[in-house]
Amino acid sequence: MLSRLTDSEKTLLASAASYVEHVLQTPLIVDGPAASAKLPAFLTQRYVLVDGEILGRPCILMLGTGLHDDTPATIAKHRDLLRRQSRGRAVILVTERLSNHNRHRLISQHVPFIVPGNQLFVPELGADLREHFRSERDTPGDGLTPTAQLIVLAALMGRIGPETTPSELASQFRYSAMSMSRAITELEAFELAETEVAGRFRHLRFTVPREALWSRARPHLRTPVRKRRRVRRPPQGLALPLAGETALAEKTDLSFPRVETRAMAASEWKALATRYELDQPVSWDEPVIELETWTYDPLLLGDDKLVDTISLYLSLPDSTDDRIEAAKDALLRQVGL
Repeated sequence: MLSRLTDSEKTLLASAASYVEHVLQTPLIVDGPAASAKLPAFLTQRYVLVDGEILGRPCILMLGTGLHDDTPATIAKHRDLLRRQSRGRAVILVTERLSNHNRHRLISQHVPFIVPGNQLFVPELGADLREHFRSERDTPGDGLTPTAQLIVLAALMGRIGPETTPSELASQFRYSAMSMSRAITELEAFELAETEVAGRFRHLRFTVPREALWSRARPHLRTPVRKRRRVRRPPQGLALPLAGETALAEKTDLSFPRVETRAMAASEWKALATRYELDQPVSWDEPVIELETWTYDPLLLGDDKLVDTISLYLSLPDSTDDRIEAAKDALLRQVGL
């Protein structure tokens, strides 16, 4: 029984379960001690073997609290032996610490490991993780969530560095660290970025060239526009950047439309509508605008005058007007895409 574990082994196991849930946003289920009757004695003496499950995938956790003298090659041999005796199960080393040198050696030998609070390397679960995060969407064909799309666009625009963390992104874009962590996991599941856990922080990297990132992300990007409304013109001075065909005309040679279009965050619509009675019927002689409410704040990537170019491109619906389609193509050329 797991009750026979020492206090240090119980702490290591609990820390591993907590760490997996924090990083992968899915629980590490501990089922009990692994069957060990057919295993060599040196394996059961050196490791505590625990049956577990991640994303419905059975696994065996090799808890090692005294592996400081073992080389990565030795650990790899032990893990391979256990895997041959436990076909169909992922075999994962769990230890309280690893030196940088040993970590790289284990990675080079494809040995999965968990160092709670510090490092996690389980490539065998990569496909399972992608399916897991895709299945969390409302429908299988859905694209990126607004937060994940925001990060991709920021990367394409050079607004974030080549390496960043959820906390840094949360501070920059005024989201919670948890929301950013989920978005980063989503980007990794879609193979748009890579992550690595180092120390207490999870690092995000975009490793492909900008044009390749756009090509890879484009099928998953969606219009940021949640709804369009004809409303009375709000007072001057509000931070409502130009959007839609108005912004397209501002950025290209297209003629300006008769009705001006502006954008705002959907989360701010109710307060603005109540304050300025924008949701009330409009008289025939009142000046109106078309107001787009967006899934993310257009001011995060644009400014109070114009929405950003890439979001503008995504927000414009397909048109039968060749002039509009040509202007949209010009937008992408402006930003080198």
